[in-house]
Amino acid sequence: MSGTQADSTAALAGFVRRVRWYRNRLRAMSAGEVAHRVREMARRQVSARRLPSSVTAFDPGDMALPEWPGLAEGVGGLAAGTRLMTQWAAHVEAVRAGRFRFLGIDWPEAASPGEPPDWHLDPATGRRWPPDAWCFDIPYRHETDFGDVKNVWELSRLQYLQPVAAYAVVAEDDAAARLCLDHLSAWIDANPPYRGVNWPSMIELAFRVVSIIVIVTLLKARIDAALRRKIMRALYQHGWWIDRFPSRFSSANNHLVAEAAALCLLGSLAPDLPGARRWRTQGRRSLEREVLNQIAPDGVGREQSPAYAALTLEWLLLAGDLGRRTGEPFSGDYWRRIARAGEFLKWITDSTGGQPRIGDDDDSRVIGNGMASEDTINSVLGCIASACGESALAPPVPTAHLRNALFPAPVPDRLWPAGMRHFAEGGYTVDRRNRTGGVPDHLLVFDHGPVGYLSIAAHGHADTLALWLHVDGRPVLIDAGTYLYHAGHAWRDHFRGTVAHNTLTIAGENSSEISGPFNWARKAGARVLALDDDPERWSVTADHDGYLETHRVRHQRRVERTGAGRFRLTDSLTGAPGDHRVEIGFLVSPHFRVEASGTGFVIRDEKATALSIRHDGPLSGWVETGRTAPERGWHSPGFGVRAPAPRIVFAGELTTGTPVVFGLSVGEGQP
Repeated sequence: MSGTQADSTAALAGFVRRVRWYRNRLRAMSAGEVAHRVREMARRQVSARRLPSSVTAFDPGDMALPEWPGLAEGVGGLAAGTRLMTQWAAHVEAVRAGRFRFLGIDWPEAASPGEPPDWHLDPATGRRWPPDAWCFDIPYRHETDFGDVKNVWELSRLQYLQPVAAYAVVAEDDAAARLCLDHLSAWIDANPPYRGVNWPSMIELAFRVVSIIVIVTLLKARIDAALRRKIMRALYQHGWWIDRFPSRFSSANNHLVAEAAALCLLGSLAPDLPGARRWRTQGRRSLEREVLNQIAPDGVGREQSPAYAALTLEWLLLAGDLGRRTGEPFSGDYWRRIARAGEFLKWITDSTGGQPRIGDDDDSRVIGNGMASEDTINSVLGCIASACGESALAPPVPTAHLRNALFPAPVPDRLWPAGMRHFAEGGYTVDRRNRTGGVPDHLLVFDHGPVGYLSIAAHGHADTLALWLHVDGRPVLIDAGTYLYHAGHAWRDHFRGTVAHNTLTIAGENSSEISGPFNWARKAGARVLALDDDPERWSVTADHDGYLETHRVRHQRRVERTGAGRFRLTDSLTGAPGDHRVEIGFLVSPHFRVEASGTGFVIRDEKATALSIRHDGPLSGWVETGRTAPERGWHSPGFGVRAPAPRIVFAGELTTGTPVVFGLSVGEGQP
């Protein structure tokens, strides 16, 4: 095939993907949202033709830079944390040397020390996103010639400059301060409004607003008049754009919280900017509403992703803390709901500070410690304990972080909830136990909730009735993870799909039908049929309708605690009589090995047995690792990373009404 033919084929494929995406997106929209999208499209077209000079050439005059109350003093107080300072010092040297690594991908090293990175370079392919194109004309969702757009966005969040600024002020390092400000100035110069790939997503602007405010708060004394005007102009252009294109309707998830928080922060800290008063007022109003919308009364994040719950909570914490510091506190309901979210996160936190990676997890955070993946959930949980004055919410393992400049690190709480807790609104049952009688501590989570939030459930997975298990603070039965977003294509579908999760699938089909990287054509609806909340011998029976339309049956799963460290899982199909080809999978952490044992398997490492699984039913069992066509036995330990992992699978013909029973035994005991 010639180059021209290949280009034509790629262009056609891209066009087909765009058409399919718009079709599927429309299916998820209400009539009101369709009208909103039409108006939004009109605003985009008007903006492309004519932007007000009051925005593009905004003159801030002598307007003061924003200053985050308490941040500089808090950063100074972190100086005693030598480990954190050592980490920041190494980070500064990496930035100075031009060594950038985000999401598992290395950027080309800078030609000379201190040189800013190429803000439009896709490090996965070496291609450059068009820097001068109108931002809404760049089809970043459908491109096949580039890697995931999240790569270039991650760099342009400018979060890597936050610890550079913190180190500069604590170490009194003028060279580090200049390095930070040079990079900030270079970003503004290379990204004129509203050109290039760094402008079409409002949540990316929200992240950048916070980064800029952190930087200028810490380095205010080193910013001259010319740079001050440049920064204030850029902040106004960010705020104006976020305000002009808000996330609404099916997009009103964590994006809406981020945008509202950014406008609230910017409006509060830069009150002389045009529109600042309205930004502050509307941002606060949105946050007061969304904390109740996006966090269930029992504390579960509605997006069905602990990582995204932590991200949403970080935005809420930052805005709420600023309100306290400026004499405009948020309501009691606001803080109570945040505290309830902390309770849920504490319940699903194991003895070493880890959580099941349910739903999407892309390493997003608002305040950053560097370029590497971070233990964000643990850190945010500590911030909740600090902000809400509830020491019992403190995580078991301390995580030193730049966030502690605003939220002093609480004393680690080595005591955690024990027993069984049923989160009815959020849709999880959690069992966690301390080490006792030779049985190691363990955490089990059972999912009987919705797929995700709003009509598109963007960050949920087809994991209905899945379970996760940690033993001795180590993940054993794991979630497959996320891997990639827009650039993932078939792999994105796999990692969201049912076969990648610890549940049952019929004929290899997903319990919820995928229709794009952040959309669903059909979502499984789960319901709890029976609950016995006896803390010692509890049981939960739930089912879902994900296969009702295609196979005329429901998947029913009963999970029960039968003794110390022992559980029984019973899977069955209810509905129309018939035989169905099923798989029931258990994805195992690659840090363990899996060995056949009788009618089941034993999961162990070089030291001890973590879990034994016994099977009683008509299915055959085996282990598969790193299989392709079809994909089986993979996990993603971090965004952009894919690796094999052993998957225990039981498969065969299952007749409606026939139970499949699994005995699970934690530690050395027999199930």
